[in-house]
Parts: sequence; structure tokens; C-alpha cells
Amino acid sequence: MRLHDILELNARRRGSSPALVSQDGRCQTFAELCDRSLRLASALAADGQPGDHVAILADNQPEYVEAYYGVPAAGQRLVFLNYRLAVPELVRIVNDARATRLLYAPAFTGVVERMRPELETVRSTLELGAPLERFIAPHPARAPFPALDDREIAWIIYTSGTTGMPKGAMLSHRNLFASIFNSQVSQPGEPPENPYFLMPFPLCHIAGFAVLGQHLVGNPVALMTAYSSAAWMRMVDELRITGTALAPTMINMLLNDPGIATHDLGSLRSLGYGASSIPAEVLRRAMARFGPIFTQGFGMTELAGNVIFMSKADHVRADREAPELLRAAGRVGALAAVRIVDAEDNDCPVGVAGEIVVRGDQVLAGYWNRPEANAEAFRGGWFHTGDVARMDDEGFVYIVDRKKDMIVSGGENVYPREVEEVLFQHPAVAEAAVFGLPDTHWGERVSAAIVLRPEARVEPAELDAFCRGRLAGYKRPRDWHVVSEIPKNVSGKVLKRELRERFGPAGEALK
Repeated sequence: MRLHDILELNARRRGSSPALVSQDGRCQTFAELCDRSLRLASALAADGQPGDHVAILADNQPEYVEAYYGVPAAGQRLVFLNYRLAVPELVRIVNDARATRLLYAPAFTGVVERMRPELETVRSTLELGAPLERFIAPHPARAPFPALDDREIAWIIYTSGTTGMPKGAMLSHRNLFASIFNSQVSQPGEPPENPYFLMPFPLCHIAGFAVLGQHLVGNPVALMTAYSSAAWMRMVDELRITGTALAPTMINMLLNDPGIATHDLGSLRSLGYGASSIPAEVLRRAMARFGPIFTQGFGMTELAGNVIFMSKADHVRADREAPELLRAAGRVGALAAVRIVDAEDNDCPVGVAGEIVVRGDQVLAGYWNRPEANAEAFRGGWFHTGDVARMDDEGFVYIVDRKKDMIVSGGENVYPREVEEVLFQHPAVAEAAVFGLPDTHWGERVSAAIVLRPEARVEPAELDAFCRGRLAGYKRPRDWHVVSEIPKNVSGKVLKRELRERFGPAGEALK
């Protein structure tokens, strides 16, 4: 199947049913979304070539979803741009992708004008407004390439770049469908009455694949322009949302928002989380507030979504009888193969940490124009994720940390997530991020950045005392940084690179 097949199927079956609702109240039916997406495809095919790269710079709006489907239907590749990046960063990505066209929302006109002099290959820019309407109006609502192969690249999403320059992950139609099918087969459940999915993540993130999955089964999707706890609660309440997904940082913000008591959120039947690890204490609070509606997915851009899943039933079991499962990511999905391997790519014994490697149809086709990165990531027929995990004797996978975030202090390995789990248990700590800094004696020392709860006060000595007895001495932070916020990327992942740069040799710490 190709992505636009989803729209043609639904246009026939439920053309008058809602497909998209934007935060400003605009609504599109499946028939309208199909019509506009295929007109876009025909217009692009008439004014371009198969294999062209079309970049898009926009927030969450219906035209973005039209590009999700329409650009690949033209045999071209949609290049996602993170609108939170600075102009030089956007320029580097557009030039790296060799994009020939740039679609952009009116709100980003000024950004595009600043980018324009530095763009090397873009020959056409198109505003998502009246210019787009004029561009697609004369063209038929028909897929220009009926025999388009599902192995063709549909999307190029640049990785979040938490450790360096982003790389363009090339995802084919087949990759994306494999991810959708794996998610749906691995997370079975009774569909709610009047299903309605709220999309709070930016559409420039791989989490956007959830829109495809919801549309495949005919569910409408509500788009949030930008996430805030207040806006999320209002939309859930007013639209009677039944399903959604949040990053752990979003869940934490929600639980700490006093407005949570003033909204009716009882329509929710499913709340998925992912994009980064969730502290067990935050998950306990969330389950106490919302009940047994949680699911978890572990994956990444390169996997076109998730490959490890924690079901509602797993969460209930964890809450009632197996609290250690609150720290698990879940079990391997039915349609992917996952191993935990050591440095020589041998399988690790049960309970021993190693790198997650994956094989299956949802694994990316490769990184755009990065032969060295491809050679490093694809070895022995497996994709090496760079994530460290262990697996128990029931097949539950526990994410330990990113390999690149591991701290080596005095020859001992320290995984930041383990330290963060402890810090989240302190009553004064709202958020925590642990990272390594250079140390002349130990090689690296453990450092922590924390955000305090409102009105809370705490001294470093108190935090250190709290960690004693809960962590080995070499795992306890030596530096404490109280900050107003912890830097995160668009998907909610903590940018530890920025913390290392900020609090490195020139930075100051509470000792």
C-alpha cells in the first residue's frame, strides 16, 4: 500500500465523515482531504520530477497532513523541518536534503525570507494559503502514478540531533505501513464508541505516523497547534477525545497543572506515551489520576515509529502486583525482530544490558547522503539503535539509556536514567536531567540539573543525603544545577548536549 491509498479507501467508505479538525475549528472530511491531497500530488507531478525533495516548514495545520499524503503520491519525498530550529539550522537541513521546493505556513514567511539567500537547490517556494490554492486548483484529484511502488521513499525526517548534526532518515511507504501494522497488532483492544484522537505532537516529528494509523481505521484526528496543558485539557473536554499520546514531560506538566481539577477528562480511553523514558513516580501519579488507560511505545524516527509496546493490561499488572514493570518499555511487537547485543554483536544473557538492534520492514531505508552513518548503523543485517537495554525472562525490555549518554566515572558505567529515577522521588524535584562532565581525576563526573516544584527550596547537601542509600557512591551527582527549565527538543527529549555545553568547564555549579 501507498500512503494515499488510505485516503482513497476512506473517501469511498466514509467520505462525509470528519478526518481532521484543527485547533481553530476548521474541519475536513475524508473526501475533502483526499481531494486536496491528490490535487497537490497532481500539481507537484506537473511541476517537478519523481524523486524531488519537497521541504515543509509549518506548525500543525490541515495543509501539513495534505502534504503527508500528497507529496509522496507525486513520487516525491516530503522533508520535515522542525519549526523550532534557528535559521542557520534550517538552511543546513534544506541544503543537505537538496530540496527543490519549500512549502511554508504564512507564520514562517519572515523565517523563509531570511533563509532564501542561503538556499542552494530550492527553485520554488509555496505559501500554504492563497498561493497553495492557486497552485492546486487547475489539477485533477487523481494520483499521478497509479503504479507507484511502496518501496519508494515517502518521508525524510531529520533525527532530533540530541548528540550532533541531524541525519535524514529515509522512510518508504512500506516502512510506514509496517510500523502502523505493528502498532495495531501489538496493541489490540476494543475500539471506543465515537473514537476521536488528539494529536499534540508537532507533525514534523515521527509521532505524526499516528495520524496515518488513525486514518487507516477511519478515525478523526484533532490537531493541536502547539501543546500546553491548558489547551490539551480544553480540547479533551470540549471534543470528548477518546485517545491521545503524550511525551513523559507533557504528562508531568499536566499532573502539575492546577487546572486539571476543573476539566472533565473522563472521555479518555487510551493515553499512549513515548519519545523518552518516564520516571516511575510520574507514571504512578498519572495512573492514579487517569486510571488504567495507559499504553507505552518505544521506537525512534529510524524505525518509523515503535517496536516495543507496553499494553494497558501490563500497566494494570504493574500497578497491582509487579511494580518493577513500571520501569519497563514493554515487549517486542509481533511484526519486528529485536535483540539485545554486546559490543561484539553477541546476544546478551537475560538481565544483562546491551544495545538494542532491530530487523523488520519498518526499519528505515537508510540515511540520506550518509554512507558512513549507514555503515555504522547497519551491521550483520540488523539496525543498531544506540539505545542500551536489558530484557527479563518474560521478554520485558527495560531501557537503560542512550549509549552516548552513558557516563564513565572512575572506570564505572553510570546510566543517567537510573539516577534520574531516584531524583524524581524527592518531593522538591519537578524535573531532573543527569549528564556527564569532564573531570581531571575521574574522567567524567556525574552532574544533575533540576527544576524545583513551585515554592520548593532545597540545598545540595540535602539532595546528596537523599541519594545516599539509594545510589552507589560513584553514581551520586557531584554537581547540582537548579534551573528554571530543562532544554528539550520538539518531541520532549532532553537535550543533554546543551546541558554539557552550558555547565562544562566554564559553567558554575552548586557544590
